[in-house]
Amino acid sequence: MTCRALGLVLILTAACSSDPDGPGSAAGFSVVNGAGAVGTVKVYVDGAFGADVAAGDQGRLVADPGAHQVELRRADGSGAVARQVTLETGAPLTIVAWDSLGILRPAVLEDSNSVVAPGKSKLRVAHYAGAAGQIDIWRTQPDYATPIRIMFPFDYGEVSPFVESTPGAWRVLVSSAIATPTGPMPDTLAMSDAIMAADGAARTVVVVDRAGGGVNIISVDP
Repeated sequence: MTCRALGLVLILTAACSSDPDGPGSAAGFSVVNGAGAVGTVKVYVDGAFGADVAAGDQGRLVADPGAHQVELRRADGSGAVARQVTLETGAPLTIVAWDSLGILRPAVLEDSNSVVAPGKSKLRVAHYAGAAGQIDIWRTQPDYATPIRIMFPFDYGEVSPFVESTPGAWRVLVSSAIATPTGPMPDTLAMSDAIMAADGAARTVVVVDRAGGGVNIISVDP
């Protein structure tokens, strides 16, 4: 296998396998940069540089299964905050870089309740758009095309539970916030492309600040 870097699909050199049939024991994880005010974030794994991830974007990396220290730094190398994670083959992990009171922190999105029954799919959303002001996050799902808020209230830094539907296309939408528990979506500030979830699949979506203003909706690669 040859290690490559293409756009934001970034593979750690140390994770390359000599197995000609594939990556072997490599375990994958994604880093989503939700720290818009910080700008580009540098990702280090066990002290080795892995990737630059621009504000509002996603980087994918691989490493050997097991315990690792993932460290986030600002573009100038300062502000290092580390987090211990355990990587498993076939169980991708999502880490969100977010700005908490001026400190760049890594938030690990746990996989609780991610098991999907046959004939179903699931989706969850993480809200890390700190500069977006008061917003609501909605979804349409394969068996219901009318936008529904995925969680209310949905504060910055929170992650929704997984929502279950049939397999097919989901969409995530962002609107200005409404003050009541129920009501129609007042506007559309951002909308994802169709997020396909096959039979038995669980998908994760992260809403983050977009460089220059507004929000990005990132469907994390499965």
